[in-house]
Amino acid sequence: MAQNKEIELYVLKQHTAAVNAVTFYDKDRRFVSASDDCSICVWDTQTRNYLYRLKGHEAAVKALVASEDGTRILSGSCDRTVRVWDGEKSACLWSLQHEGLIMDLSYDQNSSLMSVACDDKLTRVWDLRTYSEVLTLKGHTNSVMSCSQHGNTVATGSLDKTIRVSDIRAANTLLILTGHKGAVSCVDISSEGHKLCSASWDKTVRLWDIHAGTYRTQGPRVMYEHEGCVSSSKFACDDQKIISGGYDNLVIVWDALHAKKRHNLRAHESWITDCAMTNDGNWLLTCSKDRTLRMWDMDGSDNLPVVLNNKMSMGYKFQECDQCQRTFKVEKKDMIEVGEDVLRCVYCRMPDRAYNTPSLSHPGACNVGAGFAVEVEASQDICT
Repeated sequence: MAQNKEIELYVLKQHTAAVNAVTFYDKDRRFVSASDDCSICVWDTQTRNYLYRLKGHEAAVKALVASEDGTRILSGSCDRTVRVWDGEKSACLWSLQHEGLIMDLSYDQNSSLMSVACDDKLTRVWDLRTYSEVLTLKGHTNSVMSCSQHGNTVATGSLDKTIRVSDIRAANTLLILTGHKGAVSCVDISSEGHKLCSASWDKTVRLWDIHAGTYRTQGPRVMYEHEGCVSSSKFACDDQKIISGGYDNLVIVWDALHAKKRHNLRAHESWITDCAMTNDGNWLLTCSKDRTLRMWDMDGSDNLPVVLNNKMSMGYKFQECDQCQRTFKVEKKDMIEVGEDVLRCVYCRMPDRAYNTPSLSHPGACNVGAGFAVEVEASQDICT
């Protein structure tokens, strides 16, 4: 029988229509949300306070991406424009016109290249140093729903049920991934660039090894749990987890290594449109057609009883740290180096902890949404 754990959840309300996209930026100190109400809201992560609104789009805003240093916020809209905003002064720096509706954006800060997925079957690549279009990627036979960029590699997912992986420098298609039985609604390349996850209207999330190419002989890892179309799938920053959301109003946290469900998160009242997670993995942000954002406190979720039980069934040994009282996995190398009696976790065993792990403290009272506990469904067959 699945076990439950209470995870703190905060409901954030400012938009007057469906919320389509969310992303953290400025070293996770802030996040932004985009909506069918034509606006973009900027929020403070620590306090969860709404700060201000970016206005200028004349139709629904469907896509958002921000630079890691927080200097730029990019937004794409059904008004057929991509707007480049100053992340510090909240001013619109540039507006880039397209022929099709903007469905998704991706940005690589190192190269200053931005990929724009459009419903005209094309993906356009812009150089934001010169605000010039450098490449148009063709090949899809229907609207491009999603794009994900890693260096000079860009992956696109389409209503034509395929995924195309292209090289921007060579201006050619490297891979065409088939197998989904419905439209590919979301693609995301892992941080090291070796794997790709995809979400589809066929109710599945698929995990592709685009580096080793094992999908050619073994197929992708297929994850079945959603009861409706899957609209979003994203890697956590450490690539150890995948977060997906669907038309079943459900958010699922997956183990990316074993392609197994870890647990479900239920709270939204309509289908999930997007999700984002902080770099330290402590906070998960989801948005929905129910006009809200939900902020989940994921700190400690790895210690769900069902997760630990399944790890132990696989032969892992666990110990509660005598110093910080956190449960940690005892590795074989720990037993060799420290001995069988390992009483402290690896962090507490460090002789000099002259660093502070960047993490968001648990905020206190919030004036933008009620904080409350929500039951979380946990999978019985978790492997981590």
